[in-house]
Amino acid sequence: MEPLETPVKDGILYQQQVKFGKSWRKVWGLLYAGGPSGVARLESWESAGPSRRGERRVIRLADCVSVLPAEGESCPRDTSAFLLTTTERSHLLAAQHRQQWMDRICQLAFPVSTGENMLYQRSQTRKASHSMIPFT
Repeated sequence: MEPLETPVKDGILYQQQVKFGKSWRKVWGLLYAGGPSGVARLESWESAGPSRRGERRVIRLADCVSVLPAEGESCPRDTSAFLLTTTERSHLLAAQHRQQWMDRICQLAFPVSTGENMLYQRSQTRKASHSMIPFT
């Protein structure tokens, strides 16, 4: 028997649905890393808790194209919106701690090896220092 997967992040999310106007649906979000028992994914359940599960929706993070803040969107109280775009469609989500969700999704959807990460940090340092010192 395989051990149960443990989510790397879970909590309440809101998913915008567009049926007869826009509305937000409260869901329980579970973010899983890829491994021997499954792919990296964001699961959402209709109920507000993992023990009383309703309809399950899955967004495969391998299909993720971008994760961006959605400024200016009207959201449920005390939340901020972000847009998770996959090869199939865009998902407008909102969370109380938006940046934490976005960071974890990006880490799983866009893994970076150590060497690439160092290159990225170097290029960001160059961009930041470019306005002060010309880079040759």
